[in-house]
Amino acid sequence: MKESAGTDPAGSFRTNRRQEAEQRVSTASSVRVKAGRWLVIAVSVAGMVAAAASFVLIWAATAATPLPERINNSMSLGSGLVLLGVALLVAWRAGDHPPNVSIALAVVFIASHDAFLRLLEELRVNAAIGAPVLGLTFILGAGFYIRAAQLFPRTLTPDDVESSPTIWGKIKPLRVVLVFFLRARAVWVFVTIATLLPVFVDNPHFSEAIRLVIVLIGLVYFYVMYRSGDVETRRKVLWFFEAALATFVIGLIGEGVNAVLHGTGSATLRIVLSGFINAANCLAQVICISAAVFYAGAVSPALVIRKTFIYGMTAALLLFTYAIVEAFLVNLLVDVTAISDRFASALLGTLFGLAFHPIKNRMEHALRRFGPLARRI
Repeated sequence: MKESAGTDPAGSFRTNRRQEAEQRVSTASSVRVKAGRWLVIAVSVAGMVAAAASFVLIWAATAATPLPERINNSMSLGSGLVLLGVALLVAWRAGDHPPNVSIALAVVFIASHDAFLRLLEELRVNAAIGAPVLGLTFILGAGFYIRAAQLFPRTLTPDDVESSPTIWGKIKPLRVVLVFFLRARAVWVFVTIATLLPVFVDNPHFSEAIRLVIVLIGLVYFYVMYRSGDVETRRKVLWFFEAALATFVIGLIGEGVNAVLHGTGSATLRIVLSGFINAANCLAQVICISAAVFYAGAVSPALVIRKTFIYGMTAALLLFTYAIVEAFLVNLLVDVTAISDRFASALLGTLFGLAFHPIKNRMEHALRRFGPLARRI
């Protein structure tokens, strides 16, 4: 008769301890995900309220802000409202997955920072109160942005960086830096120090350089994630990578224009270029992030919507942008040339009408080429 195997008390104890530890980790992770989800919902609602209030204050009859500046601020607020709505929807419909929460946290704090900034400016809040609020939202937006680039759609590991076929994986100093900043603590320390540096260096170009460095870091992690991932990972990360790339390139162009025209040229030229650069940045962010969530199904297939709706929203967004730019240019043309506003409106309306369909068709072609629908409803 075969003797039954005896139990090993030490082995059973180790197994139970390991299971308890895994359960604690799983529970803690679940709690963090739930907390992050509700944080996204709360901040997105607060940001929407701030953006709506800023709209009212900007276009109030007593507002003394020049029209070009009001249009410029309105474009930023409009894109922020869209992004806050996207983040809210992601948290509400797909907020049970940690990578989704990470990307939603990044979007919501970046967009809410701009909304709070506009509101504080319109209310003329004391700097002693406004600066800490804006500093905190900037730190959270920058930190969650870099962490999202490392965690979405899967956690980036040191092995991924070292085996990456990119320059960031082949050159040792770059590889060491990327691996070092995979630590969450290193990211938060870096963005905190970077946010506090402009306090001691009172230079707008320095502040913009800090922002571009943060954008570049996230862009690099998105790129490494894209190159080291499989087909599914590439599909999910592509549009977020495009959003970061567009933000970085447009930011570089804007900073270059500001550096060249600083103190020289006409104020009108600076206003026009600033408006176009801001419009391009807002449009690129809204299109890329919306395409990632609603077109490519990067967050959840349940959020993919009909192709015809995507095209309709693209056309509506272009029309809205055209209307804002046309109003801005009509006002500018009337002031510069002293022609009637009706003639200027008719002239620009004709030009925009001729250019609308070619641009819309090219955007639809780009959507078909780079972001095929994962599922058609």
